[in-house]
Amino acid sequence: MKSLLEGRTELTETRLAVTATQIIERLRIRASHLKQLMSEELDIDTKFLQLSNASMGNNIDMMGLESKLDQSASMIRSAQRREDTECWRDLTNIMRDFLNAWEGFSRNEAKTRFLAALPQSTVAPSKNRKMPEPHGSYHNDYPNNHYPNH
Repeated sequence: MKSLLEGRTELTETRLAVTATQIIERLRIRASHLKQLMSEELDIDTKFLQLSNASMGNNIDMMGLESKLDQSASMIRSAQRREDTECWRDLTNIMRDFLNAWEGFSRNEAKTRFLAALPQSTVAPSKNRKMPEPHGSYHNDYPNNHYPNH
């Protein structure tokens, strides 16, 4: 029984480690995506500044370019929100797996502690104790029989 629980404990420890790695990796991916989106947003802001400097003092119609830059900035903000939402969804699923693994680990640990606290005589039958015969014995042959003799 002890080796079975130890095997289960090892398995749940592995599940916990894998799940923790998944959490860290998902957060790393999110950070990478957001860094890229921030870089793109910075590029758009730089283009806005260049556009406003170029149109200073000139009556050049830059509305089409401003509109495209504004649309690009809006798409980037939308992508940032989408990444946050997807990350939250992924982490929620991963955390559910983590909590299930933790529950299994805790349950196995509790069983192991319980078995360790039991006296040896209750864990395994004594070698000196005679067990009743499985076949052919009559119920009156048992030492602690509560049935009357026939």
